[in-house]
Amino acid sequence: MNSNRLLVSCIGIAGCLVMCTSAFAQSGQSFRLLCQSVGSSTPEPLGDREGHSISVAEVSCRVEGGLMDGGILTGTGITEWDKTNGVLLAGSGVTRKPGATTAYRNTEAKIALTLSDGKVVGSSGSGRGLFTMATGAAAALGAKTYSYTFKSVGPGQTVLDVKID
Repeated sequence: MNSNRLLVSCIGIAGCLVMCTSAFAQSGQSFRLLCQSVGSSTPEPLGDREGHSISVAEVSCRVEGGLMDGGILTGTGITEWDKTNGVLLAGSGVTRKPGATTAYRNTEAKIALTLSDGKVVGSSGSGRGLFTMATGAAAALGAKTYSYTFKSVGPGQTVLDVKID
């Protein structure tokens, strides 16, 4: 995979995955999200300084663990980049499983791209968010917060470890 395609995959996953933490678990429990980039924009230079850009990404994730085990998350994120460091500007999405639905909004996240020989080879980061809506078997999550860490595990693929506060 060429460097530009990997960069877009990493940015797409990093930018989007930082907002993909909506899954059902009781307070204090943790679970994992296995995510795949399903759409991302090439970083768009903002023109005010070198390395300052913005990207938009979409992701789909499978929930592993917790009461939403096997559920599917879809989300979108917008990331502002300063060379290899990103800050989430906006991120939200929905997790669905028969009998339960949650919506989330990420409130903060930081992303770092990993370079090798000047090429992007991965990403990692952490963040926080809030369940803005929860219904059915997930109703108890309404207004709860969460934290997460993530790392890329291949082109366009990222794993998130999430903990309900």
